[in-house]
Amino acid sequence: MTIPSHLHLMNPGPLLLLLFLSATTSPAAPVSPTSSAPVAEPPAEFTLVPGRDPDGWNFLLEPYAWAPGLYGDIGLKELPVAKVSQSPTDLLKTLDWGLFLRGEARRGRWGLLGDGWFAQFTTTADPGGGLYRDITSVSQQSMVTVALAYRVLTDRRFFVDAYAGGRYIYIGDSANADVDRAGVEALSEGLIDRAIAKFGPRLLAKYPGLKNVPASTLQRAKELGVEKLSDRIEEKLPKHVAADRWWLDPIVGVRGQVNFTRWLFAAAQADAGGFGVGSQITVNTQATLGVNFSRNIALEAGYRYMYIDYDKDNFLYDVNMPGVFAGLIFKF
Repeated sequence: MTIPSHLHLMNPGPLLLLLFLSATTSPAAPVSPTSSAPVAEPPAEFTLVPGRDPDGWNFLLEPYAWAPGLYGDIGLKELPVAKVSQSPTDLLKTLDWGLFLRGEARRGRWGLLGDGWFAQFTTTADPGGGLYRDITSVSQQSMVTVALAYRVLTDRRFFVDAYAGGRYIYIGDSANADVDRAGVEALSEGLIDRAIAKFGPRLLAKYPGLKNVPASTLQRAKELGVEKLSDRIEEKLPKHVAADRWWLDPIVGVRGQVNFTRWLFAAAQADAGGFGVGSQITVNTQATLGVNFSRNIALEAGYRYMYIDYDKDNFLYDVNMPGVFAGLIFKF
């Protein structure tokens, strides 16, 4: 290669430096007219099973135990209304058997919730009034709730759902009343005494010879009258009554959960229903603290309260049921 004569006169230093810089410096990247600053990613959604796709199917199954008290009024047909006051400990002693189960199926923001339980209790209550010693009642209770839930708020550590659905309630009672004979006789004697006070002067005026009847004879007649009247009253008093009711209540509610850490969480829910369709009103609330043993198994415990006010067709069930709650959760 022949070098032009005029380059022999140039200092080669600047030329070599220029060639080196052009060889080692990469060209600037073209600027796209649509490029912009990076956008922050939205927060990850709460997942029922950590690591699972929130848009896929997720399921939950929870057998649980609930030990409520029972406070309020229960009335069954012709029997007088019985005031019931059973603490959770008292009611556990009367529990014959029970089954409690909750479930959930979810995909994305939508979920189907289910909760059902059945229990049988044998309780004894004082009806008051003096005619009965007590009333022994065998009560079967069942509730099944089905609701459609929508995830209103969701974040990696918490969620809030609104839900609506229906609750089926069944209550069957078989009551046996123990008549208090002394109370019946006291009532009969009171009735006869009032009758004597009201009609005695008229009888004496009409039959003056009654003044000559010995007091012991009149007393014996009164005792026989009390005995016969007591027999008639006791015969007419209801001693065994059985009845059952079932009804459907619409419900609306809200629930939520907060994960404090990977293993500690708190959950709460509340709903109301009835609105005169079945019950006059029902209220169901629950609050728990829980521990995740793994991504698929958790344990929660807390407090649950229910109130039911039903009064139709000679069947009264106006009760409060507060008590402790515990459940073992399986997620898959």
